[in-house]
Amino acid sequence: MRVVVEKDYEAMSRCATDLVQKAIEKDPQCLVRFPGGDTPVGMLREFVSRVNSGMIDPTGVKFVQLDDWVGIGPQDEGSCSHFVNTQLLTPMHRPFADKFLFDGSRIAAIDCQLKEQDAFIRRYGPIAVEVLGIGMNGHLGFNENGVDFSLRSHRTPLSAVTKAVQKKYFGGRELPLAEGITQGIAQIMESELVILLASGVQKAEIVFKAITGQVTNELPASILQKHPNCIWLLDQDAAGLLPRELVEMKNP
Repeated sequence: MRVVVEKDYEAMSRCATDLVQKAIEKDPQCLVRFPGGDTPVGMLREFVSRVNSGMIDPTGVKFVQLDDWVGIGPQDEGSCSHFVNTQLLTPMHRPFADKFLFDGSRIAAIDCQLKEQDAFIRRYGPIAVEVLGIGMNGHLGFNENGVDFSLRSHRTPLSAVTKAVQKKYFGGRELPLAEGITQGIAQIMESELVILLASGVQKAEIVFKAITGQVTNELPASILQKHPNCIWLLDQDAAGLLPRELVEMKNP
């Protein structure tokens, strides 16, 4: 596990894109996964810019979605699939070779979609580069506190913390969303490279606990201590509580 600290959010986003680009150049047919949420927006914009300028060729690359809310779908602003479409897939002038996205509005088909995602990963995997964010409770995707680390794609009740912060994705509205669908920790741990992005002082405490504390499913991100090729990529605010001897400073 490496902890790399960039001077600010923009530098962190560029560094993440550099790592993804290197993975694609190494294997142009690889499988990648990017998260939703606020933190990866800068990386996705940089990725799209490099695709559209010809620096990155996505035409052999496969993409698989990380997670989504049960009860809303790609047409709903705030869903993770809507985010992926608007921030990544639609702006790209050249598409991925193949992709898998959830549709959380198809509630009766959720279990089938989970099987389809597992099959998609088996077909094209392992995941070459897995980019993740970290929730305020330490979740990865919707792998919430107490998750079974052996699970693959699954549906899960949302934690109280996740429910409390969800309205920021829906224009301040509170929706009756109680479940999520997500890639499992087992698949994250099988990925060849994991990049954990965290930005802002509000993430400093949970980042500190996940990196320096005990590995426990009560803080799911702590399992990344055991990943053989994981990079915690932080800005200076998110790294603010970490001992300096743990971090690699980039352009301080």
